[in-house]
Amino acid sequence: MRLIALAAVMLALALAPSGVSADEELPYPAGRSTQTIEGLTVELGIPQKLSKEKPASLAVILHGAGGSATGMAAALREWIPLGYVVCAPKSKGQIWSNSDVDAVKRIIAHLRKVLPIDATKTHVLGYSNGGWNLPPLAFDDVIKPVSATWIASGCRGASPPKWALKELGVIALAGAQDANAASAQETVTLLRKKVRHVEARFQPQLGHQWPDQLMPYLRWWMGAMEGRFEPGVDMNLKWGKSIERAVRMVSGDKRGGVLVLAYHADDKDKPLAKMITNELLMNPLVRYYAGQLQAVKLDYAEHKEALEAFGVTETPALVVLKKDGTLKKLLAGAKNLKLRKVMAALKSVVPNRKKPW
Repeated sequence: MRLIALAAVMLALALAPSGVSADEELPYPAGRSTQTIEGLTVELGIPQKLSKEKPASLAVILHGAGGSATGMAAALREWIPLGYVVCAPKSKGQIWSNSDVDAVKRIIAHLRKVLPIDATKTHVLGYSNGGWNLPPLAFDDVIKPVSATWIASGCRGASPPKWALKELGVIALAGAQDANAASAQETVTLLRKKVRHVEARFQPQLGHQWPDQLMPYLRWWMGAMEGRFEPGVDMNLKWGKSIERAVRMVSGDKRGGVLVLAYHADDKDKPLAKMITNELLMNPLVRYYAGQLQAVKLDYAEHKEALEAFGVTETPALVVLKKDGTLKKLLAGAKNLKLRKVMAALKSVVPNRKKPW
């Protein structure tokens, strides 16, 4: 009988699907769940099919005064299918205490230990009171997040560590009518030249509330901070789709021009293409000058003839046009797509060449 039973077990194993599902290997289930970790209630969101071969990013968000972890987890639910483990802890009281924040540090360490998470792709976010308590996470020498997001709040009086200059991206988001909007803007002044990248964005006609209209940009920005890239997907500028329309838009201006980004699907494996989106166009001065121009984004596969008329034979490329639509400068190849050369080309046609700071 034992031999028969053993044979049945062996047969069942042989007929069973090979491998174990990602859910069964992990201490927490895929999807959204409520857990207790380091003494805090935590809302977790874990992507499907998470594995060591496909490690996730980690997004940790602190709620506002009297807020809920459930609300914060829901606000970031669209991050989960994109490969983010979303962690929304709940403070023990109405606001965050130092001990609560220390517990969050331990939660981050725990999750990075027991889940297949790429530790270099940790993001920390804080809404309102959570934002005021974000610096201990944002500037922690162990966590070393790749990005920190202040929402309806701002960074105050913090001194970033040296590693932040090369490794940390910072963004502050707020409603334009939020009383904390000034603090969000001051975050840029405080952290400029102290972190890798810093900017502030504001949702019009919004008070002290969650800036939902800014979330698509935040998702893209966080991805860029950790090195995600897809050809043609760029939110550094407000891109149009027609050179002709762009030329018409500047035809009545005394000075101006058009900036064209030429891309191709094959650019996904080109470091130069990734550099243009994730570094060059994200440079605040490049954004400032390029923002004075009409910007157009064209797929080389669909607009080959139009782009070749300006000398474009390879992608990625940037084309600067005069206000009448004629070529001012073609920037292609690693030697030409340098910050100095791009800045010079932009400044040659912009209405206002004076630096903003």
